Order: sequence, then C-alpha cells, then structure tokens
Amino acid sequence: MQEKMSRRQFLAASGAGFLGLGLSACGAQTGAEKPAGADGDSKKRIVYVINGTLGDKSFFDSGDNGMKLISDKYGDKFVTDVREMTYDTSVWESTALDIASEGWDIMIMGTFDMVDYADKIATQYPDTKIWFFDEAWDFSAKPHDNVYGMLYAQNEGSYLVGMAAAYASKTGKVAFMGGMENKVLQDFFVGYKQGAMAVNPSIEVVADWTQSFSDSTVGHDHAKALYQQGNDVIFSCCSSCGLGAFDAAVEMGEGHYVIGVDGNQGEYWSSQGQADKAACTLTSMLKNVDASFLEAAGQELEGKLPYGKLETYGLDKDGVGFAVTDTTKKVLSEEQIAGIDKAREEIIAGTIKVDTAF
Repeated sequence: MQEKMSRRQFLAASGAGFLGLGLSACGAQTGAEKPAGADGDSKKRIVYVINGTLGDKSFFDSGDNGMKLISDKYGDKFVTDVREMTYDTSVWESTALDIASEGWDIMIMGTFDMVDYADKIATQYPDTKIWFFDEAWDFSAKPHDNVYGMLYAQNEGSYLVGMAAAYASKTGKVAFMGGMENKVLQDFFVGYKQGAMAVNPSIEVVADWTQSFSDSTVGHDHAKALYQQGNDVIFSCCSSCGLGAFDAAVEMGEGHYVIGVDGNQGEYWSSQGQADKAACTLTSMLKNVDASFLEAAGQELEGKLPYGKLETYGLDKDGVGFAVTDTTKKVLSEEQIAGIDKAREEIIAGTIKVDTAF
C-alpha cells in the first residue's frame, strides 16, 4: 500500500490543481480520446464517467483533479480520460454502456443514481474493473469481484462543520441545503446536526431539499428563503445548484455564511478574486475524492486493491475533513477552532460516536 499523505500534505501538493478546475470544464480530458492508441497496451486504461458536468467547484471537480493526479504521478502506467454525461438522466444508461463497450480496463463511476448501471456493466463486461464511489455498494445483493466500493464518512466531516456553524450562529438557527434526499445526503445532515447540537443543544437545525444538483438559480432561491427565515449559516450540499447559496449570502450581507462542500470552496473563491464570496464562506466540509482516486491507483498498480469489498474513507484516512481559511479564523476564535480539532481526534479515537444514515 502506498504511503498515505496527511490532509495538509495532500492539499499542499494538489490544491493549486484543484482550484483551477471548472474554468475549462466542457470536454475535459487527461489522456487519449479513445482507450487504445499510440500509448500501446502496456498502460492501464482508466476512465472517469461523470453523471453530470464539471464546474461544480466540489465533488465532480475533485474527481477530475484525482485523474490529473493519477496522470501526473503514474503517467507511465495509466492512460486516463474523463467523460461528462450531463444532467440528462435519459442518456446515462446508454452513454455509460457505450463507454464500457470501448474496452476500458477501469471505469470510475459513482453516486446513488448510477448503481444499477454499474451493476449492468460489471455483469456484461467482467474484464472491466469498476471503482464505484460515494454510495454503499451492497455486495451481498450485487456480488461482483470486479467492483471496488469507495464510501466516504461524510457524517464525520459534517460533524465538524456543524460545530463551526453553531459557533458562528448568532440566531441559534442553522440550515442544511441538500440536492435530493438520499442516504449519502442524509448522512451529511445527521452528522451536521449532531455536531451543531454538541456545541449548542438548543440550536435549531433544519433540512431543505432543492431537488436539483445543477440549477444554481434554484440554489440561490432556496438559500435566500432560508436566510430570511432566520438561519444565518447554511451548509450547501447540492453540487452546482449549491453555488447559488454563495450569491444569496452576499446579497443578504454581513453575518450570513455558507459552508462549502467537498472542495475548499472558500479558498477557491479567493483564488478567483471573488473576495465577497470568500468572506461569506465559513468553512468547507472536505470530501477528498481526488486523494482517494490517487490512493486506489497506487494500490491497483501493486495488485492490492480489494475488489469485491466496500471501503470507507473517513477522518482517519483523510477521506474527509474541515477547511480552515482566513474567514474561518476571522469568525471563529482560536479556542473554537481548537475545539473542532479536538473533536476530530476524538472521532478518530472512537471517543465521539457520530450518527450515520447508513
């Protein structure tokens, strides 16, 4: 197994690449346009299939950065590519099967929407390996020895940002804004609520579902309504839809904050010169999809990746985390940030048991 990097080491090594994602999203590729070619058969051919588009500044973009990291570190061992299937659900099955028919050695797919399609591909193409991420693969019901399951303990990271929300809130009301009500997003919510209540047992934590992962206007409208209802911190977990929450926070003015998701969105806004959005981003719950892809690639090359098994990337493996930015330091005291760090260590040690939707 390759040596594991700490979250700080990983972010230092790859943060610049991640922050640039989304600026040239359409048709992004990190390798050849087709599986076979001048690179020959000696390299493993790996494709990341996105059931959406790049440009969300979080989940999908993090996976795309993972492909870049694989190419940078193992370019002599892998040919990599990224395919965007858009948010048109009617084309997902046919597109995924078409991609599978091209003969890739490894397909990376994820989210609850893609389970059945990945199951079909694993059955029809037993020589194709699938890394399935961000949803619990039930190997008792779908026993494929060519599938590797990658789940993230988003409840653990959400506990930490829930603490931050409670520390920052002046109204005693905070909100969670999710795309659709599924197990993964419920897992975000229960951890967030538990963390907030650990700081303030009387805090009000509400959940709101946008029913969209792509429409930032919908995200803006939902977030603005939540702010108007007295919630002064919103944990925005709905991909590109959630970007609208930052616009709403800026409109509402000082004292209204967003907690980003998956990537360090506060740092992203700073890097793009959008100081107003950076100033309203309290923190972000990091889901290091990119780091998990890179680690899996290393294990694949060593023949140690455990196919037929579901693995969880939590705080202990730096699969999730808590971002500290200039805004975090401005809004929270050193004692409060230290309290969050202490909770992180206690979760890893098992002293704090975080609730889960799974």
